[in-house]
Amino acid sequence: MDIAGLLVAGISALGTLVQAYYVARQDQRAVKKSTLRKAGERAASPLKTGTKVVSQVIDDELLTAMNATLATHHEALIRAFEDSSITESQRAIRVEAARTAICQTLQQIKHFNNQNLPTRRLEKLWASNRCH
Repeated sequence: MDIAGLLVAGISALGTLVQAYYVARQDQRAVKKSTLRKAGERAASPLKTGTKVVSQVIDDELLTAMNATLATHHEALIRAFEDSSITESQRAIRVEAARTAICQTLQQIKHFNNQNLPTRRLEKLWASNRCH
């Protein structure tokens, strides 16, 4: 169940980074370092809510692969936000790739769980990332 908890935490943390980017861009400022730190902490701590359903419907190997994909996008966003040599358009591309990865992961959870997401948090992430 810890793998499923890390997956749910990873989705949530990546969603936080994507949202932080759009807020910062709207305010014409950089993503705060405290937001980056909190997202990293969130991704590293397995969540309990919804993980039982996820672990029951998705094989551990697939969960591990999904976690690895999310971790790759998480690291890419952190680098994009911290590296001042990365252009705004390059950041936007990485954010969109992360948003797409969130939607793909949520879609896989829905696929294996009778087209339902097991928690309100995941449903909100589905809506806020404009998944379809």
